[in-house]
Amino acid sequence: MQSALRTVTSITVQKAGDRSMTQSSVEARGGSPAKASLRERAGRLDQGALVLVLTGGLIALGALTSPGFLTAGNAGTVLQLTLGFGILAVGQATVVLTKGVDLSIAAVTSVSGLVTLELVSRGMPEPLAIAIMLGAALCMGTLNGVLVAYAEMPALFATLGTGSLYLGGVTVWLLDSNMYTLPSDSFIAGLTQGAFLGVPAYFFVGAAVFAGGWVLWNYTTVGRMMRSIGDNPETARLDGQPDRPIVVAAYVLSSAMGVLAGYILLSLYGSVLTTGAAFSPLLFTTLTVVVIGGISLSGGRGSILGLAAGTAFVGVMDNLLTLNSFSPAWEDLTRGLVLLGAVVVDAWLHPRDEETSKSDDL
Repeated sequence: MQSALRTVTSITVQKAGDRSMTQSSVEARGGSPAKASLRERAGRLDQGALVLVLTGGLIALGALTSPGFLTAGNAGTVLQLTLGFGILAVGQATVVLTKGVDLSIAAVTSVSGLVTLELVSRGMPEPLAIAIMLGAALCMGTLNGVLVAYAEMPALFATLGTGSLYLGGVTVWLLDSNMYTLPSDSFIAGLTQGAFLGVPAYFFVGAAVFAGGWVLWNYTTVGRMMRSIGDNPETARLDGQPDRPIVVAAYVLSSAMGVLAGYILLSLYGSVLTTGAAFSPLLFTTLTVVVIGGISLSGGRGSILGLAAGTAFVGVMDNLLTLNSFSPAWEDLTRGLVLLGAVVVDAWLHPRDEETSKSDDL
């Protein structure tokens, strides 16, 4: 690891020296350094701050168009709306940092509540049912990671298949009911009950998840390796980084976030149906948050601030669509345009270069 850090440091110093020599040569010839292009200047901006400004614009629009928008009750509704897909977005973004994608995460979210309540209905103690579900989710994430990192399957198709496998297999071989209701005295029910200083308890759950993601991405060796692998897998491998285990770890974390999100949503709404789909709107929303939040699909780039801003933006947008009585078709159209626009901007800011093209696609 120390050797890898020395290699990266020497390359950075060399590149800095090359830029300095180039600039000096230009100035010696009587010229001036080339101005940064619009793309380069835009790429230096903090996307999180930009998205927060856009979110502020949406809030102002909501205040003008919806009389009940700026109320404590509606703020609680937005917070509940964003909590589930915000937690999922942290898991999904961790995978995207490694230049992957996890399309099975929404299926894990659905399966977690279904399996736990089914096991409890058969007389199993709730703590044991939760432990079994968490262990199963870790196995699911490990399978995803092994398929992508070791079998070298494209992440898009590997997780597309496992998502359907998880939900379909549980529905066919385990579940005995079409709907499960959460007992009021359940531990899961208590996850979102109560408040502190007037702030709902579930806000602190979401804040803890984002804080954990911030620490992981910025202050741990594993998080820095995830960024390095996503930025340039070949270089990371040549530097001796354990790229395959790190990719597996990212998918395991994603599955764990899927379980937590499933329990939070179950606690908020009190029931879960077996009619869910592996690729539900929840998955679409999570991917939208990730892209809008500046987690580059080319890997290696992104921040928790941007992800939090993207979560807030999508939550406010969905709330406005509901308050203004948009039809489901118009809601889908609006979300699709927003996601497409975010992908186009990401592709423009972070184009595929020669090194990127050498690595596998999603």
